[in-house]
Amino acid sequence: MRGSSVPKQLRSTSFPLAQHSHGKTKVRVLKVNKIGSVHHVYEYSVTTILHTQLERVFTSGDNTGLIATDTQKNIIYVIAKRTSADSPERFGIDLCRHFMTTYSQLTAVEVELIMTKWKRVTTVDSNRPHPHGFEKSSPEVYQAHVRIDRDNDGKKMIPPVVTSSIKNLTVLKTAQSGFENYHFDKYTLLKPTSQRCMATEMECTWKYVEGVHGTAIDYNAIREHLREQIIKGYYGSHETGVYSVSLQATIYDIACLILQDLPMIASVKIFTPNLHYLPMLALEKLGEKFGDDVLIPTDEPSGIISCTVNQNEAKRMTSRL
Repeated sequence: MRGSSVPKQLRSTSFPLAQHSHGKTKVRVLKVNKIGSVHHVYEYSVTTILHTQLERVFTSGDNTGLIATDTQKNIIYVIAKRTSADSPERFGIDLCRHFMTTYSQLTAVEVELIMTKWKRVTTVDSNRPHPHGFEKSSPEVYQAHVRIDRDNDGKKMIPPVVTSSIKNLTVLKTAQSGFENYHFDKYTLLKPTSQRCMATEMECTWKYVEGVHGTAIDYNAIREHLREQIIKGYYGSHETGVYSVSLQATIYDIACLILQDLPMIASVKIFTPNLHYLPMLALEKLGEKFGDDVLIPTDEPSGIISCTVNQNEAKRMTSRL
């Protein structure tokens, strides 16, 4: 019950507010772009984070100028209607710019977008891609984080900072992978091998060279080409493959392939938790010979391996060779 006698705060001392923001999360939207009879679909889960100087909302309970989170949700649907929303990066930039141009009380806006992959189906009767039929084919998702700030005067918008990623890219190779010559002491039980299954649920995150977002950049084409380099670096060619001495060496090689082919990317971070396929050596106790053909899947416990490679550092290393 609200009344004049009901207290609005219980504290006796106010402490400095070190940071604050507010936003909306898990706003789900499906965008259908119709080009004649052919449809293209883009499904997102969107999070908005608004930054202001409205400390009084927290410290004094004064909501003047506060943009309600429900308003933020509605704006997401409006911008999805007004734009193509055909990549998480472009949709995120359009959302940030709308917030910043509409609300002068904002000092910065962040938008996080997770895009679900839909694959166009091919029907048996025609053996052609269906114009408006789609299926989910994997847990792999595309993600982008976009942030736009104002300059020191608070008048102009600074160019967007965009970070893109591919997550849940699950890969497995059943040959040309080993792990040897590692440190061995009294705690080591793992046996060296030159033949093993190597699998991981890969997460690849990349940042762009400063200023690139002012151009007509094709984020979808960049992501597709980057993904191709991941596949190339992990498996090698159909004819020869590529031998992996460790997952560490493989993901560094992949990062370098990405940077040498995509100069608009400033840095790449690859995170790879192991998916283990352990040899079922007990087959020999059951009268069968193990031939690297029966294995036990497990992801617990799991090794976690990551590396970050920068475009500038790669150029400096090349110049020294």
